Amino acid sequence: MSRHKRYYQDWNVYHVMIRCNNRQMLLRKNEIKIMLMGSFGKFQQRMGFKIYGFVVMDNHAHWLIQVQAKHGMSSVMQKVLLSFGRYYREKNHFVGYFWQGRYKSVSVTTDKAMHEVLNYVHENPVKAKIINRCEDYVYSSAYKYFNGKNDIVDKVMVLTKYGDTSAGSCDLIKA
Repeated sequence: MSRHKRYYQDWNVYHVMIRCNNRQMLLRKNEIKIMLMGSFGKFQQRMGFKIYGFVVMDNHAHWLIQVQAKHGMSSVMQKVLLSFGRYYREKNHFVGYFWQGRYKSVSVTTDKAMHEVLNYVHENPVKAKIINRCEDYVYSSAYKYFNGKNDIVDKVMVLTKYGDTSAGSCDLIKA
């Protein structure tokens, strides 16, 4: 059975989910999580897409991405995931598929949906009982919002709509 073509609109925001093959804990090491974030950052500079939120867990990751249609989400994800998979296989002498199937993506079309998805993404490590507060998880945009880190996350739009993190309370994290 053939795959259906994905259709994306220009500059829509998408909640993108990726999972390691067979739900293996291949992203468990800190350096691997950092490398995945770096892969997104590298291609972000080349292709000009925006990242509003993310979390990298031990066997999956969530990203809130806005891509211009001329590059396309499929092209962005292909470049990032193939590049990262190649790096991981070479570094760890890993054989086989790194990612489980195609990435999943859902269009985020309203402010309410954006708020809910950001909360869901940021609460992932709390629900997994890795940490108590989402802003303490280093491999998440919540950490970057609260600690002033501004490398791959485009914070302007989110902070304008959902609040300032400098006061310690941010609507994008606190439900």
